[in-house]
Amino acid sequence: MADGTHLCLDPGLAVAPEAFDRQCAYLARHYTVISLDQMVDALTEGTPLPPKAVALTFDDGYLDNHTHALPILKRHGLSATFYVTTDCIDNRAILWTGLLRFAVFTTERPLLEITSPVPFRLPLRTPIERKEAFTKLIVTMKNVPTSRRLAILAAVREAAGIEDLSPLKGIMMSWDQVVELRDAGMTIGAHTLSHPNLPNATEDEARREIFGSRDAITERLGGKVRHFSYPNGRGSAHLTEGIKQIVAEAGFASATTSLTGAIQAGDDRLALKRIGVYLRHGALPEFSLGIERGKLQA
Repeated sequence: MADGTHLCLDPGLAVAPEAFDRQCAYLARHYTVISLDQMVDALTEGTPLPPKAVALTFDDGYLDNHTHALPILKRHGLSATFYVTTDCIDNRAILWTGLLRFAVFTTERPLLEITSPVPFRLPLRTPIERKEAFTKLIVTMKNVPTSRRLAILAAVREAAGIEDLSPLKGIMMSWDQVVELRDAGMTIGAHTLSHPNLPNATEDEARREIFGSRDAITERLGGKVRHFSYPNGRGSAHLTEGIKQIVAEAGFASATTSLTGAIQAGDDRLALKRIGVYLRHGALPEFSLGIERGKLQA
């Protein structure tokens, strides 16, 4: 993780740079790493993929994608797709999930008590209590409309006494860094404007989030944005047929979910599964086993 990222991202979702370096070396030796363009084109055309084909993806647009992941990928001659939450690039907006985690894990108050818009009384005396509080809040917030989610977030921040957000001002990439990724042979995909849970958005909001993120990338980088990633998986319903239809209307060639599994011939290009790589996969045996287990869930 880059400096500051640990304040807003669950460490269990991250991979240390040295572990990622080992994983890339392993993939380069034992798999055929291809671009998402190649994978989706083969899926579209019905042509076979190379043996043990893998496409790498990153979500959100954190700074460490540029400072840590890019040099490692280049060293091993690998490419990847980076899905960016465009309103958060240049740190113009703070990712709401990150702000929630920052509030819960850095407040000095032993109790988080909220009466409105949803009542919560959450003890924060120990790391376990903070983790439980964060889980309860984020599950609730992913599954309500945007206006209600933002109201809960504001109430949490007030109850936690969090005023100084300067530690979160440097955690995302800049547009110049996104351009550097593109120029290094990486693919840039869209991940909405602000990372809402799309099925809980109004249709107008969902269209604005999906089309807007596509257009922001085109404005900055030029060319067609072919790939999209649905925000907010991990136990939350983050995809519906209605949302998928909007993604199709936006002209994306593919869209990835947070559902676990490998891509197979005939799969829906707008609901592609992925195999997540997390902190627990830091050792190579766990990493390789995680890949093989994920393939069995195809």
